[in-house]
Formats: sequence, C-alpha cells, structure tokens
Amino acid sequence: MRRSLLILGVGALAMAACAPPKPPASTPAPNLQPRLSAADALVRVGCFDCLTAALAEYDAIRTFAGAPPAIVESAATGAVRTALLLELRERELGFTDDGYLARAQQTLETISGPPELARAFASAIDLVDAVPWPVSRARPAGAAQLERMRRLYQEREAWKARFLEKAADSEFSAYLWLAFTCESGEARVMSKDDRAAPLGAMKDAPLVVYKSATCPRMEIQALGDLQQREPRFAEIDYFMGVKAILDGRLEDADQTLQRAYSWHPKWPEVTQSLASVALTAEDFARALRFYDETLTLAPGHGGALFGRVQSLSYLGRHEEAIQAADTAIAAGAHRGDAYFWRAWNDLQLNQLDQAWADIQASEKLLVNAAVAKLAGMIAYRRQQLEVARAKFEQGYAMGSDDCEIGFYLGIVDAELRRWAPSAEVFVKAVACMDAEGQRLTQEIVKIGASKASPERKARQIAKREQQIRTNGRMIATSWFNTAAAYFNLSRKAEARQYAEKVADDQQFGERARDLISRLDKD
Repeated sequence: MRRSLLILGVGALAMAACAPPKPPASTPAPNLQPRLSAADALVRVGCFDCLTAALAEYDAIRTFAGAPPAIVESAATGAVRTALLLELRERELGFTDDGYLARAQQTLETISGPPELARAFASAIDLVDAVPWPVSRARPAGAAQLERMRRLYQEREAWKARFLEKAADSEFSAYLWLAFTCESGEARVMSKDDRAAPLGAMKDAPLVVYKSATCPRMEIQALGDLQQREPRFAEIDYFMGVKAILDGRLEDADQTLQRAYSWHPKWPEVTQSLASVALTAEDFARALRFYDETLTLAPGHGGALFGRVQSLSYLGRHEEAIQAADTAIAAGAHRGDAYFWRAWNDLQLNQLDQAWADIQASEKLLVNAAVAKLAGMIAYRRQQLEVARAKFEQGYAMGSDDCEIGFYLGIVDAELRRWAPSAEVFVKAVACMDAEGQRLTQEIVKIGASKASPERKARQIAKREQQIRTNGRMIATSWFNTAAAYFNLSRKAEARQYAEKVADDQQFGERARDLISRLDKD
C-alpha cells in the first residue's frame, strides 16, 4: 500500500514538472494622464521654455511603450500644436530656425484622427508658413511660402472665418486667431476688444495674454505685468530692451538685452540690437563683435552687414571697412549708406578718385546734408573748388545745424576770394559751434551722472572733450578768416573786431597782430 502510494506521488510530481509554467502577473501600464495634463498646462502658460518642455513631454508620452492609444493620440496632437506654436514664436521673435514646422508635419503623419482635425492642422500650417522671418535677415522665401502669403491676402475673408470660428476652442486656436489678425492686417483695423471677443475664456491664458500684448503693437505694461506673474517668460526681456532703446535709455537697454542674450544666444534680433546699442554708445569694438555674431547666426542680415561698415570705420580700420562696404553693396544692404562710408574711408586713405566715384554713387541713392558735405570735402581735396562750394552750399541748405558744413563753405569761399559770403558764413558757423559746445558740455555732465560703466563714461567724455577742442580750433580759424575777409573788403572796424578775438591765439596770434598793425598804419 505504501509502495503504490509512493508511486502515485512520484507520478504526480512528474506530471507537475511537465506542466507549462503559469504566465507572470502583468504589470499595469502607468497612468500617463497626469503627465499629459502637465504638458497641456505648460502650453497654456506659453513661455518659450514652457513650450519646449511641453513638446519634449508630448514626444516622450506618445513614444512610451505600452501607452494607451488614446493617450498616444492626444500626445501626438499636443506635439503638433506645440511645434507649430514654437515655429510661430521663432519667426515672430527672430530666432534661428530650429525646424519646428518640419517636426510638426512629421508628427502629424502619425495621427489617425478625423478628417476635420487634418483640415484644421492644414490651415494652421498654411498660416504658420505665411508668417515671414524678419525681412532684415535676407532670407529668401520659398515658392510654397510665397504662395501661402498670396493666399493669405487674397483669401483673407475665408481665412478669417476659419480661425474666428475656432478661436475659443483652445489656447492654440486663440493664438492662431491673433496671429492671423496680425499677419493679415486685420489687427490694424480692429479694436482690441473686437480681437479679444472671439477668444472667450482663452483670453486669460498667459500664452494668449502674451500674444495680445506683442501685436499689433507692444503693450509694455501688460508684458511687464505678465513677466511679474510668470517669470518664465524670459523672451519679454527683448521687448523691454527695445522699449528702452526707443526711450533713449541705452544702459537699461544694454542690461535687459544682455539678459535676453544670456537666456537665448541664438537670437539674431537680440545680437543685432546689442550691436546697435553699442554703436550708439560709441563702444565700437563691442558693436563689431555683436554684428559679427549676428552674421554668424543669420548670414546676409542687412543691418549687421552695414553695421560692420560703420564699426570698422569708427575703429579706423579703413581697408577692412572698404571690404565690408563691398560686401554690403553686393548684398544690396543699405547701398546708399554703404557707398557713403566707402567714400569716407577712401578719403582717409587719400584715394581721392575712388572716393569721388563712391560719393557720386551714394548721391544717386541718398539726398541729405551728410552726403553733400562729404562730396564737398572730397572735391576740395581734389582742388575742385567750385564743385566743392556747390556741394557745401547744397549741404548747408539742407542742414545748417551741421556746423562743419558752414565752416568748410567759409573756407572755400575764402579761397575763391568771395570775401563777403565767406565772412557771413563764418560768423554763423561760430554761433553754431558755440551752441554745440554748450550742448557737448551738458552731455558730459549727463554722462558723468549716468549708470554707464566707468570705461564707457571715460570714452564718451573723452570724445566730447576732443570735439570741444576741435570746435575751438575751428572757431579760431573762423575768426581769423573773418578778419581777413573784412580787411580785403576794406571794412577796417570789423576786421579789427575779429582779429582781436585771436590776437593771443597760439596759432593765429602773430598773424592777427600783424593784421591789426597794418590797420593802425592805414
């Protein structure tokens, strides 16, 4: 009995050993809905960093192994929307192109949603691609983009109805509506309330508040309030910097734009703005660095091409400035100004024939006092006195507040022995230089009290002090030449009056005293 029981037991064990193993208990898929909701919340905020973080999360969710199809579909839809928003933002702010439009189109191919979703995204892509990159970037528009831009203007009413209908559906749709009004020109004829009315509850989303405050015009107070509530909107620093430039607050502009640059260095509009601020602040080496950086990020940027010409000119690097002008002219960037600065650098190198050819080319594109003055200076150096006089008179008529023009006109008149006009224009030039000296003195006081760095203050003050000294020499020259003109006109009283003004001058004193002596003998 025991034996049979034992046999049965062993047989049972053998049967158990041959049986297939039980499948392991399945691990339930994680709940991805909270992550999806968090990404949606980032889009609602809408700062650039928020959008990039949301896109990364949408991509992670939609490619998560074992994610439920509904979650994958929602994440893919969110990824397309967010990539399109990032593409819009890059074009609006003037970033470099990170290819978000292509990413949106690639992700869209994975979505098997209803036909109306595909049509909605097709319209959104049409709108996004109709938004141009900054015109200063010299970025050629492709045929497809040009076609979309044409459609935007020709089919504006149909597009308006399409985006208006969906404006309150989501933050994405609200942003598209506002973008459409900006790009189509509707925003210029609609009131702010009319633009906001279709948005419904979406108008309070930070993403939408931001867009409303940046187009069709900057609303600095609204942007400042938004950044105060949501510091992640680092891109608002750019608008604050632009406003500071417009207000003439260069130090504030520089600091604010530097923050924007530190946050996002691949930003040609910011590097260009920093270069412009540095140029205005007479920090020419720093300006050149940022112009070069702009051209690295955006080759062909017209403003940067011309800015290099100016910076190199002020730095006294004349050969390089001429080469930079060649590049700007070839690119069609500020050609009239580029010819002007090429002529100016030619003159510094005493390349008079080339300088004359360049200033004539500039005159065909620009009509202003500075061009006429430079033309007069070149003609004077070429000993073409009548031509120089005509150019200086032309410039004087357009800009008599340029003291140098009057001074040079007086010099040429004197050399042509046009004594009465010479004396008259010299007297006016001195009055102009006296006023300019007072202005420069006030600027020195203002610079000294500014928030500029000690190095920048010292450089700017030194330049104005040199201008004051230069004006002083021109005033002395003007007084002596006025005295000589009146002497030649036999107007002795006036000749003595002006000669006495420079009787103790180191340069003109001896000649002035000699003139007075001759007057005493007569």
